[in-house]
Amino acid sequence: MQAPIDQILLRFFYRANESMSYGESVFIGDNLESDYNMLDFANTYSLPFSFPLKFAFTSALLCKEGSVRTIINSNEFIVGRNDVLVVQGGSIVEMISSSADIRVIGMAFEDSGSDDNLGASAINVGSYIMHRSVPLLIHLDDDEMQRHIELYKSVHKFYMSTDSAYRGEIVKGYLQVATGAFLSVMKKNSFGNDEGFDNGREHELYIQFMDDLQLFAGKERTVSFYADRCCVSPKYFSKMIHRASGKTPLQLIRERVIIEAKVLLNSTDMSIQQIADALNFPNDSFFCRYFRQEVQMTPMRYREEYATIR
Repeated sequence: MQAPIDQILLRFFYRANESMSYGESVFIGDNLESDYNMLDFANTYSLPFSFPLKFAFTSALLCKEGSVRTIINSNEFIVGRNDVLVVQGGSIVEMISSSADIRVIGMAFEDSGSDDNLGASAINVGSYIMHRSVPLLIHLDDDEMQRHIELYKSVHKFYMSTDSAYRGEIVKGYLQVATGAFLSVMKKNSFGNDEGFDNGREHELYIQFMDDLQLFAGKERTVSFYADRCCVSPKYFSKMIHRASGKTPLQLIRERVIIEAKVLLNSTDMSIQQIADALNFPNDSFFCRYFRQEVQMTPMRYREEYATIR
């Protein structure tokens, strides 16, 4: 089970009844002017999440003040003043914490893109990230961030004073303007050309492998499958992945599968057999052995100790 928009972002913002939304496809909220501080994510006022959790949506976080520390897809990110973090759906978040003075705007969008009324440029924000597995973190200057904040506040006032039947139009307009401005910043800073990555062949294969793992680890656990997707031999693929990461492809596959299993154990009431089936294991016994080898406890013991849903 993936964490839906209306569960995860409501835990960020105390003023949930004043947040902007468009059906169940979009949620936009903030804590810019409230006394509520977004403290440790797991200790917010509503029912806690148990990490790791999996995003079912693309999300963006604009940080006006303070800082957020998070681990996403096994990589740590520090989001500070004037930073913007964009994370694609399917990403696994292992922890979130923040400073007491955090002030942010948060947005979440369903990944399906099925609602054409929102416009492709708005709803498919995630499509502008070069790599699905690598969240995009960019820094705005003071003027750029101030313009985004002023835009948001102005639109929010219109939204709150508009009849609920027409609020969707306000959200659509805001998303189109904000997305255009955001893409302009990305272009100015030359994002989208893999700047910041070592462009050697081993890193190219490694990033593609990470992207593919995010999409297929729940079903595919063989090195040959991922090598075939990169159009190289398993031997060459393994050599390049180890050179780039210090780990073998099989190690990385196992790490991702275990995280996927933990998500299901933590956040669903699925039986062990159902989880084994969902992750394409031949039976629950095989899954339990696989899990125990990596975690040093059985899936059931892990669920008893860490799961939110029991």
